[in-house]
Amino acid sequence: MKIKLDRRLLKYAFHAFLVISMAIVVYQILENMGYFSGQLMVLWKWIRRILSPFIIGIFAAYILNPGVRRFEESVYGRIKLLNNNTRTKRMLSISSMFLIVILFFVMIFVVVTPRVITSISDIVRNFPEYMDNTIAFVENLEVSLRAQNLDAFFQEFQIIEEIEDWLENGFQYIRESLDEIIDMIFFQITNITSGILNFLIGMIMAFYLLYDKNLIKKNINKVLYTIFSKEMVYKINDFGRDADDLFGRYIVGRSIDSFIIGVIAFIGLSILGIPYRMLFSIIIGVTNMIPYFGPYLGGIPVIIVTMFSSFQEALWVALFILALQQFDGLVLGPKILGDSVGIRPIWIILSIYVGGRIFGILGMFLGVPVFAVIVMFLERLIARRLEKRGISQGEAESAPHRRENALKDG
Repeated sequence: MKIKLDRRLLKYAFHAFLVISMAIVVYQILENMGYFSGQLMVLWKWIRRILSPFIIGIFAAYILNPGVRRFEESVYGRIKLLNNNTRTKRMLSISSMFLIVILFFVMIFVVVTPRVITSISDIVRNFPEYMDNTIAFVENLEVSLRAQNLDAFFQEFQIIEEIEDWLENGFQYIRESLDEIIDMIFFQITNITSGILNFLIGMIMAFYLLYDKNLIKKNINKVLYTIFSKEMVYKINDFGRDADDLFGRYIVGRSIDSFIIGVIAFIGLSILGIPYRMLFSIIIGVTNMIPYFGPYLGGIPVIIVTMFSSFQEALWVALFILALQQFDGLVLGPKILGDSVGIRPIWIILSIYVGGRIFGILGMFLGVPVFAVIVMFLERLIARRLEKRGISQGEAESAPHRRENALKDG
């Protein structure tokens, strides 16, 4: 007897098989992310050691380019004497941005860095007192609870002893971590001469990259024309401009947003009279660069350290940080960033997770725009394939629904 196969059922079974297979592959990649991230970090350290000045130069040029362009168009572009002198306008614009960068670093090293180091040193020095106060609080809590005739319960499960052991281990870990941070800071300061040379070479490279950026673009286009067709070069240029615009809007917007949040945090913590407010506001501002998870990563240590000195102050700090993050998420962030990356929250969370597993904090920050660029590339690739097949976007999106309706009618 001839067996009759249902093609529609086979098609659905094949699609289900593909989905399950892809899910298994993704799970295995994420499960072994530690191995892949380790290999990538080894490769990255080797590249960074060899090409450190070049990486600094390219990164600095990319970051400073929007400011240089703004100076060139909006400031020096309005001076009539410079209208026909593009190179002079470019030179003045680059010099202005470099002056701003120099002033910024001077302010960081003179004003911010000493206060941050002092705050960390004070926290480390006061840690024994914080630990004694916390253990005393737990013991007082034990006395008050035992007064409620819960002796047998505490003796059986040894809850207070477990809490005290956990606190002591936690304090010891935090103190060791802070000691390592201080040692790392002083180690970097004492070895800063080795990094100054790379930084200076990188900034010189950034200067010439910005000065000759039009020539560099022309040479890149010449190379592209020797490899691809004219139409493909146009598409590559369009994609490059859009990717650059996406990256620029995200990085600049996120930086401005986090800077404003850091300033507001400093003002709010100063009004509340919280110690170490400079350190806390920097932590809040820097971690705010990471979407979704950043505010919590920055808020938790601030609340914990404040709780050591005063539970009431910690409560006020928690309420203030919660209000600040709501303000950022509902008002400030949408105003500055808008829909800067154009991807759904689930993909943003996935990009933060994968980027963090591979490249740490930097990966959590840059994972979002990188993933957005990949999504943009895939969308354009799909649109191009559909155009070649003569299928519009609307037809591709509605085709399954019409298929289902036809099956129902049949």
